[in-house]
Amino acid sequence: MRKILLGTTAVVGAALLAPTMAAAQEAPTVRIGGYFRAYYGYTQQTSPHVTGTIPGGGPSGSNVLQPTQTGDGGIGASGTAAAQSARTGKSDFSTDAEIHVFVNGKAANGLTYGAVVEMQFDNNEGTYRAARRSYTSKTMANIDEMYAFVASPRFGQVRFGDEDGPFGGLMNVGIVTNFGTGGVYGDWQDFVIRPNRTTTSPGDLGDNTKIIYLSPQFFGFDFGASWAFNEGTGADTGCVSSLSGPFCDRAYAAQGVTSFGRATDDLPGRRNEYQLMARWRGNLAGIGLAASFGYMGATAVRDITVTGTQVQTLRDPSMWQAGVQATAYGFTLGANYMWGNTNFFYIPTLRGDKKMQQFFVGASYTNGPITVGANAFWGNYAGTAGFAFNPTSGAYTQTNATQGQRRNAWAVGANYRLAPGLDLVAEWVRHSISERGVDLDLQGNNGIQDKLVANVFILGTRLAF
Repeated sequence: MRKILLGTTAVVGAALLAPTMAAAQEAPTVRIGGYFRAYYGYTQQTSPHVTGTIPGGGPSGSNVLQPTQTGDGGIGASGTAAAQSARTGKSDFSTDAEIHVFVNGKAANGLTYGAVVEMQFDNNEGTYRAARRSYTSKTMANIDEMYAFVASPRFGQVRFGDEDGPFGGLMNVGIVTNFGTGGVYGDWQDFVIRPNRTTTSPGDLGDNTKIIYLSPQFFGFDFGASWAFNEGTGADTGCVSSLSGPFCDRAYAAQGVTSFGRATDDLPGRRNEYQLMARWRGNLAGIGLAASFGYMGATAVRDITVTGTQVQTLRDPSMWQAGVQATAYGFTLGANYMWGNTNFFYIPTLRGDKKMQQFFVGASYTNGPITVGANAFWGNYAGTAGFAFNPTSGAYTQTNATQGQRRNAWAVGANYRLAPGLDLVAEWVRHSISERGVDLDLQGNNGIQDKLVANVFILGTRLAF
């Protein structure tokens, strides 16, 4: 019998709450779960060193805009960015953990309800020490996902809170990541220095606060839908001062989103976001089959001048996704294709920019306690609003990068089940990004560095509880 997925919300129609066959009522119970993992990583990457470089910009003395820094290395006493030099090694240990709280209850009419709260301990990518007693730790805790749910075997389930949507992780098909740490969508990014570490997995669409509906399965088919007003999460307004600004959750126009909003996810970009997904699962001659098809649409935040004039310079994001998967005799094969009008990380793009398209393929084999697998993705994107180095003038100039950016990765890995919930994992991942004529590392040490490559080997353990 198919299990009803945990998840839904206290927002539910009268039909869902209608009395059904009497059932035993259960008061809410609380269970603690989560995971802990510890890895050794060996990393080789392009341009891991810097000389006389200002964090967040180009080399000292260049004409690149140098933003004020508040939580990075190389910060001067005044709180502004200062030039720095650094060299990095190849070996490192990495640990990570999450604590999950599951609350489950059952009403007398058979309705199930509860909540899920996931706490993670990697809020910052680094530790900034301004003084011995004043610093921000990279292991600070924050909330990953949190939502309430109400579910019925007959009418489906509704979730409300900070959670993935049907298109962004809940109903995807073809994404094979059940080996190692997940392959190209695994933990290799924890060992790589930016910018060569950003993937665009379905889950990267984000946990913005939304309402989600997931249907029961009928003749192998089910569907899901979600709605979010913006990219905001959690409580409060998102405004970082007493005045409204581009970081406010409800901001629908903000100055600067054209030049920087499409190149980074630091500024809000999507509003009125909706996700739609349909899926089929069944069996044919002993082979488990699945297929999915979905769409994500939204409106883009508008640019605005200092005088208040609004201009729609960004295109409204829209994405399609299709996936297929087959499982038999311990083998799982999958493929997924996404295409549409966004950049990497689902950032809005300018008119005239290239549209995004991304392919994913993966395969795994499980025999007893051993699982081995491989996966890969390759994609084309609008790219960055980057800076190109002119060797003649020795200066940087901002570029629109309309020729597009390419990102690809492939991975092989394995895991061995040592005991219930305890795995030994090993994995190798290679990831690269390239964008012709754009200095991706913004260092200028070797002129234009328009291709970056990272190779990461991981060996360690993972405990799920």
